[in-house]
Amino acid sequence: MMDRILARTAALAVLGVLVASAAPTARAQAPDRATLGAQAQAAYLAGDAAAIGRLEATARPWAKSADALELYTYAFVQFRAQQLAIAAKREGPSKAAGEACVAAAEAAVKADPKSADAHALQSACYGYLANLGGMAAIRNGSRSGKSMEAALALQPRNPRVMLVDGFGYYFRPKFVGGDTGKGCARFREAAAAFDAGAGGRGGAGGIDWGAAEAHLWVGRCARDAGDAAAARKAFERALALAPDFVAAKRAVGR
Repeated sequence: MMDRILARTAALAVLGVLVASAAPTARAQAPDRATLGAQAQAAYLAGDAAAIGRLEATARPWAKSADALELYTYAFVQFRAQQLAIAAKREGPSKAAGEACVAAAEAAVKADPKSADAHALQSACYGYLANLGGMAAIRNGSRSGKSMEAALALQPRNPRVMLVDGFGYYFRPKFVGGDTGKGCARFREAAAAFDAGAGGRGGAGGIDWGAAEAHLWVGRCARDAGDAAAARKAFERALALAPDFVAAKRAVGR
């Protein structure tokens, strides 16, 4: 009888060791915000919608998180999914991603009302939803503007805030304040701020995004203005920052 008790005690002790040793491994395999955000950024730049889809599945538990940075990261992944879906003219997926982005960003700003990056991200996703048209276009456009007002009030010199503000001016219809000239000016301001290091080591959650895109839009504005040399310089700068940026590669004919 005593032998059986000792054997059972030893077995339980071994099991406890195994469980304890497995716990760090499980924690190590949990997704890291900055890493996942960097992967989403790389997938977007490469135009890899399939990779974005896999990252969305990984980050999905964060949609119900109480942590502002986890919510922001999930919103960012959906933002990139929304952009790629729009580029592929897939209205249904772009709408779904946009709605998921604004919901997660809304939760993020409730958890951290002083996050200018989260307000700006929400503004961007509302803006893209507005551009899809339909009955909700005016409402989404208004919400995009309100989110941008909050971002600007918090960090007017944040280059990601400037970039998204530029999107608003550039894509908004003229009758509600759209102005491509002002949009292009904001893109140039954002690009200069990024080059001056104002973006630091990334935005909320340590996600480094916006610099290459700012230069891409500077190039597009220059091209539309007929300045081919300035356009190419800006596109090359975008590629220097992000060599796999497919939109910039197309812009320079690579």
